[in-house]
Amino acid sequence: MDKLTISNKYVRFGISCFNLLYLFLISVLAMWTFLYTIELKNETSFYIVYIALNVIFFILMMMTRNQFFTRIVSLLLLIPVFVLVLFSSAPALFIPPFVVGVLMFFICGAGDMPKIIWGSFYLILFIVGIIVFYIISTLFGGSAVETILDSSVTDTAVTEEYDMDKIAELNANSVSPDGKYRYYIIDVQDNDRGKVIIVVEPNDMDINYRFFTLVEEGYSIRIAKYSTRGVTPDIEWVVNEDYDESGETTAASYKLRYRFGENAEWKTSTINIPTSKNYLTFLNVD
Repeated sequence: MDKLTISNKYVRFGISCFNLLYLFLISVLAMWTFLYTIELKNETSFYIVYIALNVIFFILMMMTRNQFFTRIVSLLLLIPVFVLVLFSSAPALFIPPFVVGVLMFFICGAGDMPKIIWGSFYLILFIVGIIVFYIISTLFGGSAVETILDSSVTDTAVTEEYDMDKIAELNANSVSPDGKYRYYIIDVQDNDRGKVIIVVEPNDMDINYRFFTLVEEGYSIRIAKYSTRGVTPDIEWVVNEDYDESGETTAASYKLRYRFGENAEWKTSTINIPTSKNYLTFLNVD
């Protein structure tokens, strides 16, 4: 292991300071997984870059494991990793930094006492924290399984219930003509007959990066719910005649018209997006 140590103390210090960037990047990623849904534009490219960055920083921290800032990063890294474990949409997002965090926790040059204290804290955090999170999610979110109906759904237990060709046509026209809003359809499997839910959310609040998009979900509203799953709705955008372009009203310029079944009555819902973000969307509460 001594062969991985850099002899020049100034270079070691500089690299140790640079390692703080790794803690910052993982913390930002953890914050994003909580605040947004991360949609990857090209999974292969993203994961190649992501894993490479984790490997590079692991090597840099190995080479400066006795430096002060590297010890700080090694001891604190598992805190944002814990958030990644709870909220990341794919295991591949948290496994690389989790492996780096665990290895560097034991490899870094921190003393035995700090490692005992932080190690005990992490055992409690990961074991008790995950259990508490699961209990809260179960109590408030229930046991229902929600699936957004789109082309990515491969579960035949869901796709066989709906006219997926019609769903594809609806999704192709899900964005309002003014580009401000979009809708999507959710299949809900529960202990009863299930549900079909139409959700509307802003279409202009997402943040785009080269490899991924941060999809805003905290301002969505569930405008329609049908008490039996398996019914493919009809949905269309219609002009809101009450809309005032002067800004005196907060109503959207379009309404959503829908019906559940060809013989059902058409209904129209005004789009009133919440003014404050809902940070508890992960609970899936109706």
